[in-house]
Amino acid sequence: MNALQITLLVFALIETLNMLELYFLQDNCKFNGACIFSGWEKSKKDPEVHALMRYLINWLAGVKMIVIGLVLILVFTAPEHTLLLAAIALVITIGSFYLRLYPELRTADKAGQIKSKGHSIRLGYMVAGLELSLIFGIIAQITSI
Repeated sequence: MNALQITLLVFALIETLNMLELYFLQDNCKFNGACIFSGWEKSKKDPEVHALMRYLINWLAGVKMIVIGLVLILVFTAPEHTLLLAAIALVITIGSFYLRLYPELRTADKAGQIKSKGHSIRLGYMVAGLELSLIFGIIAQITSI
């Protein structure tokens, strides 16, 4: 198993933990669940809004499951060039976090709408770390070819 495969397996593990939290621990505020937003508790007061929130959270978890499955299939079956291209695609798509999600998360954080003050900055660093690990895995793969 090469460095890129290991990096992708770590990515799949992190995403699996987040997916499980989204599916089964929606009231867990320790990591990156929905309840980090103050709006989560407010939504419980309106069944229609809370149903929409739960649907969107479960939809997100389902999308994560699809990505995890595809990454695992790639890690164990894809030729090196396909694995490399998939990792590059992940770097680009994960980077989109900083275009829309991060600014909205920062705004909510500054407005006090997130239970753990500074969560947006911590999450920004975590995503950057994930990006860097993928980039290092890509570089390790390219230099070994």
